[in-house]
Amino acid sequence: MKNHSIYGMMALAALTAGFTSCDDDKWAEGAPAIDVHTSLGNAHFGDSLAFSVRASDPEVALSTLKATLFFGEEQVSETVIRTKQNGADYEGKIYIPYMANIPDGRAVLRMRLQNVNFTTTEQTFEVHVTHADYPSLQFVATDGTEYTMERTEQYCYSFTDRLPQELKGHIVAPKLDDNGNEITFGWGNGAIVAGAADPIPFSNSSAGKYTVSFNTYSLEGSPFTVLTFNGRTFSAVSETVSAIDMTLTQGQTITPAGFPEFDSWWIDPDWLTRNDDGTLTFVPMGGTYRFEADMARKYFRVYTLSGSDPATLDEATGTGAVWVIGDNVGKPSLSSNTVGWTTEKAICMAPVAEKVYRITLIGGKTVGTDAINFKFFGQMGWGFEFGGDKLTSTSSIVKVGTGEGGHDNGNLYLEEGKTLEAGHIYTFTVDLTAGTSAAVLSVTDDGEQPFEEQVVRMGGEKMTTLDNEVYTLHTTVAQGAELAVSGISDLDEYYADPDYFTLAEGSGAVGFNAVDGEYLITLNRSLRTIAAKKMNGDAEATLAEGAIWMMGWGVGSPSLDSQFGWNPGQAYCVAQVAPGVYQFTGQAGPEHGSSTGMRLRTDYLSFKFFHQNGWGGEFAGDNAFTLTDAAKAYVKDAGNIELADGVQLEEGATYRITINLNGGGNGTLDMVKL
Repeated sequence: MKNHSIYGMMALAALTAGFTSCDDDKWAEGAPAIDVHTSLGNAHFGDSLAFSVRASDPEVALSTLKATLFFGEEQVSETVIRTKQNGADYEGKIYIPYMANIPDGRAVLRMRLQNVNFTTTEQTFEVHVTHADYPSLQFVATDGTEYTMERTEQYCYSFTDRLPQELKGHIVAPKLDDNGNEITFGWGNGAIVAGAADPIPFSNSSAGKYTVSFNTYSLEGSPFTVLTFNGRTFSAVSETVSAIDMTLTQGQTITPAGFPEFDSWWIDPDWLTRNDDGTLTFVPMGGTYRFEADMARKYFRVYTLSGSDPATLDEATGTGAVWVIGDNVGKPSLSSNTVGWTTEKAICMAPVAEKVYRITLIGGKTVGTDAINFKFFGQMGWGFEFGGDKLTSTSSIVKVGTGEGGHDNGNLYLEEGKTLEAGHIYTFTVDLTAGTSAAVLSVTDDGEQPFEEQVVRMGGEKMTTLDNEVYTLHTTVAQGAELAVSGISDLDEYYADPDYFTLAEGSGAVGFNAVDGEYLITLNRSLRTIAAKKMNGDAEATLAEGAIWMMGWGVGSPSLDSQFGWNPGQAYCVAQVAPGVYQFTGQAGPEHGSSTGMRLRTDYLSFKFFHQNGWGGEFAGDNAFTLTDAAKAYVKDAGNIELADGVQLEEGATYRITINLNGGGNGTLDMVKL
């Protein structure tokens, strides 16, 4: 045994000596060397700084070349290159990030070369980093429209145009030199950020002409309309949700500001009522509440607070909050926001009296009609819940499950063979006045939901409608005014009578072309048209008040499918575009199947101008217009205005008829091809 031990020790010594000898060779430190061939002295924020380096080590194989950029002590960028060949030249780039409020100055670029034995060598370089002075920037809207942002001063760029109330898009800075990059500024974490993918959500208080600006140093832009209630500002929670906590009294008025297209927001009747002046009235008991403005779904989620947290139910007293979680219920609609069993989406019931809580639902819209499966909880999440032993229902339709008959304990369900009526209002009330273990649910059918007006405003004034299709506004308007239109998401698709209005694509507004005066403006959502006529108080204007009217065949609006004919009371009011000057503009088209804007028939005209909307004074006989030579090339006066002999209008061409009542006589009629 002793001899075996000696031999073993000798063998081990020999083996160890062999390993030591190999380690001495393998782990030689080496001598990596860096030879930088390029100048690294100057760069712009957002550049990709190119470099060329010869990497070598006469003793040991190389591993990696690492370029690291520091702003002060902070590492901001890094590039790693595998150095497979000793003594070779390696080229690379390191990105110089573009961040807000970083002043021009010296950055440190560190080059570190490492061999396979982890021996390193490094060199450092100072890089003078500055902000590029761009001649201009481009704003690219999500619909592809591009706007040039001109340089106004150092770092500052802007453009002014007629724009929609909400303008989303990216800002693009051009590549300036070989090291430069085209830089796209987008939206991330509630701010403008270089390289962000989401569009910047610029917004103005209304559509129309306004200025969009951007600062390439601070990365601040405008306008971002501030969301407020009673002058207090909401804080961003996410990309689409902002919130505010408020202590309110029952019946208190809330004045909202800054919410784009606010007239089209859904207002939860449990918490708020909308007033004609645009304000809101708070409905429940006084207390402290959180309002979450959901910009995507255009509604306010409201819930009761305890301190700064969602309120919970006090089991002993029945005060606090009751929450709804489950299937077939959701606000502002089932299609957009069903709660399900996602507790974070729980709906807080409105406290309408001491220990009494309410949720109002619309059959088919916010609650299912054929089946329901939700229940009441004491918190926004799991914990205390109202099972069948704590909650009874007085309803003959809505029942509370007990865990038997296929209905989960506490889950609401519909009595077999019964349904909720689509479009009907159902009020679910949970009464805890007898204690949280003796809760009573009542459900009332409050009848069919009344007409919900979809508000449309023009020039800041609310238009009148009885059917959400035809809207009117009786107003006084000045020539050249820009009338912002809210509540219409597809305004660019509308046909605005070109003699009364100018509709610039993407502006969200119409410019008014007629002379100053009192008008009735009509917006038809079904036909997608905007028209106007001159008024005198409650009556339609006559010639004495600056209006002339057109009746007859071969003329119509918005197309020849709606010819005026000889229908007194339905005549067309011709736009007065200057004192004593009236005009009618339209394309020529066929009698049937004409496109919108074709308002003059190619092959037949027979119309006349009147002093009023109907029979009475007319421009004919002794009162007939004098035709200009230009007009005679197209029309003749044969008692009615008709096509000149042998003349047809060119289909698709645009013609303008102008009546001028100035200069004496009965006035002149001119007609030209534009």
